[in-house]
Amino acid sequence: MAKTIRLPWPDGRLAGHANASRWPRIRATKEYRAAAWGLAKKAKVPRAPAAVLRVSYHPPTGRGGKPDVQNMPGRCKPLIDGIADAMGCDDRRFRVQYADRFTEPVKGGAVLIEVTP
Repeated sequence: MAKTIRLPWPDGRLAGHANASRWPRIRATKEYRAAAWGLAKKAKVPRAPAAVLRVSYHPPTGRGGKPDVQNMPGRCKPLIDGIADAMGCDDRRFRVQYADRFTEPVKGGAVLIEVTP
């Protein structure tokens, strides 16, 4: 049975082209990974080393511009790692299906990941 996890919109410091020192990016990565771990634990995602993860992007409302959808998989890598941590397995066998476009905006933005064991 699939579980859907609603995760916060990725921090701009996670963009591959962010012009900041590495330390803010490292902090953002750790925070985002920890958030994913906590939300996956709360959703009681079962251990599934070969899980299918379907990712959809809901950008924040009222925002001037959106990042390129092609940059979103890199921004979401800490989420995948955090979910794998919560499952107690490595993510190398996950089959991650990233969306190729943004869906409807929501307040604050969100990334939805449907995990199917």
